[in-house]
Amino acid sequence: MWTLVPLGNPGAEYQDTRHNLGRLLLQRWMADRDFAPAPAKRFPSGTLYPLASGLQALVPSTYMNLSGEACAQAAAAGIYPRRLVLLYDDKDLPLGKGRFRLDGSDGGHNGLRSVFGCLGTSEIARLRLGIGPFERPLVDWVLGHWTDPEWERIDGLDAPFARFLELLADTQDLGTLANQVNPEGFWGPPDLVTGA
Repeated sequence: MWTLVPLGNPGAEYQDTRHNLGRLLLQRWMADRDFAPAPAKRFPSGTLYPLASGLQALVPSTYMNLSGEACAQAAAAGIYPRRLVLLYDDKDLPLGKGRFRLDGSDGGHNGLRSVFGCLGTSEIARLRLGIGPFERPLVDWVLGHWTDPEWERIDGLDAPFARFLELLADTQDLGTLANQVNPEGFWGPPDLVTGA
């Protein structure tokens, strides 16, 4: 069982902001399937939901910079950290592009920093979802709402994101999964990814 952790901020005011892209794509995936799972387990800082076969989602109820609290509580309840897959926005990737990694630094992302700090390791799989090219001030950018052209690119992410979840549900080897989903063509044609 793989546990998706869509990082983001709670509440309607943040729902359509760039910082919540991981949550947005998962919500769209569920909406496309008329799927509204009931909570399987509640933690003080998050809720666990069953998804498709082989997948569940741990949705933190805290703000982004405290995301690790839910992960630590889930780990204490028996969810192995190496079976977590974080879904998060990445300012250094263009909107329309995804990149799957098995480990690495937090890259200045407060949600990742919290998860790594609370779990005591950065060896956590994660799907980086581009929101770039970004503008400064960065806080205003990540907490800003999507523009109409950006929504068009998000529409193009639904199919590859669904394919990513399908492949994840069936894999036991994350290295093989990375080889499947990281090639440029997986996330759509170059004009979608770069805006060229």
